[in-house]
Amino acid sequence: MALWQIFRFRVIYPIVLFLFFFIDGNLKSSLSPILTHFPFNVLPMLTLIWLFYAVQFETAMKVSYWVYVAVIGILFDIYYTGIFGTYTVAFLASTVVMFQLRSFFDERLMSGLLLFLIGSTVYLLVTYMAGFIINIANLSFVTFMVYEFLPTVLLNLIIAALGYYPTWSLFQVLP
Repeated sequence: MALWQIFRFRVIYPIVLFLFFFIDGNLKSSLSPILTHFPFNVLPMLTLIWLFYAVQFETAMKVSYWVYVAVIGILFDIYYTGIFGTYTVAFLASTVVMFQLRSFFDERLMSGLLLFLIGSTVYLLVTYMAGFIINIANLSFVTFMVYEFLPTVLLNLIIAALGYYPTWSLFQVLP
């Protein structure tokens, strides 16, 4: 394995991760008339998708994965919400669940999407529960499931499916 391949992977992964961090917020703000059209509220989760790809394609061992997960969670809390801990716990919980369940799934698309569905469910439920506890989410659980959870999961499953094979081929080329 050449030194340039290792350097390339350790540079590409965090750059794309932080790029998706900013694209998430940009999509949410620039497409807000579409994504938050009453009564629906759809959240793009490109950062979580990128973290999922690292778990799915077993590249989390090649980078400082858990440091990136914690840093991204802290940045989400500071930059987007101002409430420290919500997204840090959500990112850590969802990636831990995906990491622990990864051994039960293979690299096929449908298996990967099921793993991402489980991880995104944990992510959304943690953020909902945190919002409910600190009294900023005043929706019932059924309303949350119908108007936020289902559209968000549907959009992000489509995005994850579209990027699945290109990311898989990128991670196969990289050591």
